[in-house]
Amino acid sequence: MDLPSAFPLWPVLALVFSFCGAVIVGFNHYAKVDGGKLVVLRWLGVAPLAVASYLVLPWPETPAFYMIALAMGVLLALSDKLLFDAAAKHGGRLTALYIPMKMLLGFVLWGLLDPASVTLLAAVPWRGVLVAAGFAACVYAFTHLRRNDASKAAILAIVPVAVLLAIGDVVAKYALEAPSGDVWRVVGSATAFLAMTNSIGCAVGLMMTRRFVPTRREVLLSALFGAILMVSLSVFLLALALAPNPGYVGAITMLSALWLAIHGYYAHNERTNWWGGVLLLAGAILVAVGAA
Repeated sequence: MDLPSAFPLWPVLALVFSFCGAVIVGFNHYAKVDGGKLVVLRWLGVAPLAVASYLVLPWPETPAFYMIALAMGVLLALSDKLLFDAAAKHGGRLTALYIPMKMLLGFVLWGLLDPASVTLLAAVPWRGVLVAAGFAACVYAFTHLRRNDASKAAILAIVPVAVLLAIGDVVAKYALEAPSGDVWRVVGSATAFLAMTNSIGCAVGLMMTRRFVPTRREVLLSALFGAILMVSLSVFLLALALAPNPGYVGAITMLSALWLAIHGYYAHNERTNWWGGVLLLAGAILVAVGAA
């Protein structure tokens, strides 16, 4: 399947990842596994899927790709540890505040690297208006959903995560771009990228964890998390590769907050601003329509 014909897939893939993202963000709120151990032990779930991918999908052959992936592994290991620890302390719903920050940073960074991705919107004004309105709606709705439970400590805990992951999105899109290739080649590249970043992340996590004596529960939960992460991030990276700007994907994946809010309402009787959720969904649709 050629990339041009598959291009409209990116909003759907981003929507799928919004569900997966809610699981990823909220996982450690229940598991309560130390962030460093989770970064290391998740490799037990990543490794089998990485091997299967290597056997059935085409992986990149250029050394530069793996050099970039290894460098990103260090950065992402740090951001993941910060995110997991924040989720364990502040909860999944509040920790998800990093998503709108990451979306806007990713949009700006990619716009600086590839100005055409932004100037193309100016050529069709109504698309630019839709994207701008969608971004504004998403940010307003997201912050409104969190207005009652946001704390200074939580905000400070997730700002570094947003910066590091925005850089990660931009670098991943740059590494995975293959407009002349096909979808399966991009999927192979995505799983190769994840295998490499998780490998170096495992090593960095070991160095960041002073006392590494995991329990059986920690091993099993981390392996499960690793498998979920590998599948979910493969979907996310494919969406990044197909979308014209990583910020557009970020706008749709902000729906993770809505799914977490729904879960909190029904599972824990948490108060939820449903109008904020509807506005968030509308904003994501505007971005998808305007940028597609």
